[in-house]
Amino acid sequence: MLFIDVLILTFALISSLWILLQSLYYTETPLKCEGHTSSNRKASIIVAIKNEPPKVIEELIENLSNLNYEDYEVIIVSDDSEEAFNLLPKVYPANFRLIRRDKPLGRKAGALNFASNIAKGDFLVYLDSEARVDRDFLKGVSHHLSSSDAVSLRLKVRSPLNKLQKLYAEMTEFSMNSLFRGRFIRNLPIFPNGSAFAITRDALNRIGGWKENKVAEDLEIGIRMYLKGLRVSYADDVLVTTLAPYSWRDFFEQMKRWAYGSGELFPYSLSMIRKGIRGIEGTLYANQWGIYPLLLVGLLVLGLLSGLLRSSPFYWLASLSTFLVITFVFSLRSKTREYDMRIPALTISAFSVGYFSGLIRLKFKWKVTPKIVNSIKDVDSDWIPIEANVLSFLFFVSGLVSLSNQPFQAIILFIISILLLIIP
Repeated sequence: MLFIDVLILTFALISSLWILLQSLYYTETPLKCEGHTSSNRKASIIVAIKNEPPKVIEELIENLSNLNYEDYEVIIVSDDSEEAFNLLPKVYPANFRLIRRDKPLGRKAGALNFASNIAKGDFLVYLDSEARVDRDFLKGVSHHLSSSDAVSLRLKVRSPLNKLQKLYAEMTEFSMNSLFRGRFIRNLPIFPNGSAFAITRDALNRIGGWKENKVAEDLEIGIRMYLKGLRVSYADDVLVTTLAPYSWRDFFEQMKRWAYGSGELFPYSLSMIRKGIRGIEGTLYANQWGIYPLLLVGLLVLGLLSGLLRSSPFYWLASLSTFLVITFVFSLRSKTREYDMRIPALTISAFSVGYFSGLIRLKFKWKVTPKIVNSIKDVDSDWIPIEANVLSFLFFVSGLVSLSNQPFQAIILFIISILLLIIP
């Protein structure tokens, strides 16, 4: 069936195109930025927390209390239980507020709206609890917001220890150099990274605040800002250091959450297409977590339906060859020094399951990524996600179904099934 063959090749081209674009965007040349000057605009730093260790909040307060900026406030809004909230620091500077919401509605976006509504700043900066900045941080943010409605800030993983954290640090560096720096210099839509983002009060009011009950609230507000024509820039010279997941379980859950949020917003993200080429590229960005595994999921479905939908071995070979060659180019371009087969296996599983779950709006339970290792048991070095086992099993069944009438396709499906079980 020619239609099915063309569909397979289309899946491969879409996945390969997005991976290739990231390779082309990548640049190691820092953006030239003018010197940061003082500003008389009031700044509000907002941090939403839940189930965070008191030590993390203590370090956050210490870091943000030393900023070299004349007029700023810090609002830490907690969705913790009253018992957990009482364990948080009681002593902090006068320009800090640590507030607990009695009714933690709207997920993280609800907490951000709550804090934004009581904030007094002319511009608002949103950080995660593990974020750490230098003394002149707010000067840099204010400088960039003088010519933009909002700005995404550069992230860098600090103090990576184990192999996973080093891999994650390299992935973050590539993302900053490609999806932010590289896309910004090409005048492509810049979307917030939820860990380090700033917006003017006027711009936030114009778009109506954060959309509550969305898993990927940062992606949603990014799409909305683009559709409403707001100017969102990227600050290559304003650095926010953060922490990486320290266990494979945490890494998997975080990837699955990102993919779920992307799938949940799929219908809304299609609105960007009407903006032309830049909007189409923005749609690809918003759905990248579903694009990465698109070809493999397509092959899985075709294998399961092989009795009804016949496909050509040639198109399977051409599609996989295209995808693998582009992926190889990407791996060379990313210049990663660390490597582990668990990364592709875990991300394929997390992205496939998470994105599909978001598409059909399955019930989602938010899990906070831990910031501190409390015991060696927390690391779970031998942990295998049930989703990876299920997906591997489905590819194996798909291979069995295809074996009698499409043996070449069946072999490919068996190989994918085995690769997904390389964890750990």
